[in-house]
Amino acid sequence: YLRPDGKTQVTVEYDGGKPVRVDAVVVSSQHSADISLDTLRADILERVIKATVPAELLDGDTKIYINPTGRFVVGGPQGDTGLTGRKIIVDTYGGY
Repeated sequence: YLRPDGKTQVTVEYDGGKPVRVDAVVVSSQHSADISLDTLRADILERVIKATVPAELLDGDTKIYINPTGRFVVGGPQGDTGLTGRKIIVDTYGGY
């Protein structure tokens, strides 16, 4: 039910150049209209976040946002033509 449009951002705390914890994870994923937001959020948490982020970096203070603005059915150029001329920071690599 996942569709091709989406963005992710992971905020990691470092100590001496080593990752010590994940402060926040944001996942916005386009999906089919027939899937509930609760199902999407549970699946992404279990099958994506917990499957890829080392458990020792997640703690009780880690903030997890999955489709925080709600349903994301319309994506791609139909949903966002990108005509603002701005580049969002999650499109960069290693910036801080």
